Amino acid sequence: MTASSLRHLGLALAALTLPSLAHAQTYDAEQIDQVRKEARSHVGPFYVTPRITLKELGVDSNVFNAAGQPESDFTATVTPSADVWVPVARRALLQTTVGTDLVWYNNFATERSIDPHVTGRGELYLQRITLFADGGYRNTRQRLNYEVDLRARHVEQAAEAGVAVKLTPKFSIETAGHYADLRFDGDTTLDGIRLQRTLNQETRGYSVTGRHRVTPLTTLAVRYEQLEDKFEFSPARDSKSFRVMPGIEFKPRALISGSAYVGYREFTPKNDGALPKFSGLVAELGLSYTLLGSTTFGVTYSRDLTYSYEVLQPFFINNGVGASIRRALGRRFDVIVSADRFEYAYENLAVDAPATGDPLTVAPVKGPIEQRVDKTWNYTASVGYRIGNGRVGFGVSYWERDSNQRVFRSYDNLRFGTTVTYGF
Repeated sequence: MTASSLRHLGLALAALTLPSLAHAQTYDAEQIDQVRKEARSHVGPFYVTPRITLKELGVDSNVFNAAGQPESDFTATVTPSADVWVPVARRALLQTTVGTDLVWYNNFATERSIDPHVTGRGELYLQRITLFADGGYRNTRQRLNYEVDLRARHVEQAAEAGVAVKLTPKFSIETAGHYADLRFDGDTTLDGIRLQRTLNQETRGYSVTGRHRVTPLTTLAVRYEQLEDKFEFSPARDSKSFRVMPGIEFKPRALISGSAYVGYREFTPKNDGALPKFSGLVAELGLSYTLLGSTTFGVTYSRDLTYSYEVLQPFFINNGVGASIRRALGRRFDVIVSADRFEYAYENLAVDAPATGDPLTVAPVKGPIEQRVDKTWNYTASVGYRIGNGRVGFGVSYWERDSNQRVFRSYDNLRFGTTVTYGF
């Protein structure tokens, strides 16, 4: 199984078990009690849970996602990591996760990489008020998404800071400022396009979220976000947008766990006529349900706008849907199967865009063009055996992509091998 396959399984089976930089929320001191109880080791003020994960050890049948003659190789990805918490009485909690992906290919040395990543979060509890701040850093050569097939070195950074206020025992308001930055190396090109020029971007914005706790395990919420995107090398792509997303959140102990947000986004380019406008449905959903303690069903759905590396097709609407089933076989064995489908519906550069000196607007598209749609499917199956605090599994993952306009974008890929997760 690939690292991305494991990520989709994790979203489907445990949608809220990992903190999100954008929408993490633990606005009470109960988190401190949980950390002290569940951390694997305790040294002075530090509570630590180290782990090592063998994300992949097996064969990649199409290393470069090529449409012509695929090339295969033996590959391995090992990730040592650790969660570290520092609680301060029952008033504050600091958390960080540090890890590194060590990616190795037997024949293709160009695909090997060391990819460090770190996230951190701090919370201060003041009766009805919680102050929080978090951030993340990732320096990686792994693929950015299902559009960019090239393993290109890039740096992702994100940060937020805000305050949550409990106005009543059941109703709270949270406001936060957000920052994100994506940077590719300057000499990286794909299909003759410098990724730095089309994808390097900085995002700033803020959000306001209201939450009403219906039951101890269920919360209704409404989130409003205002965003501004700036492109250092392609100012014609600069934009502003807002989202309004009502949703529901379930704690892990609930019958259904996870969260579901569905709402509306309006996207407006800053340069009139350069990029097409967009307004419509957006969604973030990850839910799971466990039947009789042995079978877990998971579903995911996402829809939003994503910038493309293409010059004349500046962004696409990303529709992703997935389903998974995990079945426990006795106390130690389990089987996991999943299926995911991703649809990228591209928008063309606006017709008759003015020439502003930006390379993206010098050669505008003329006349109506059929909308380009790329579709990617992923099917995964894994059999696992639990040992102590870990799991050893053998999995198979099959990928297939089709495009209604770009024949060279179509490919298939079969990956199989072993995965191991172990916490000390």
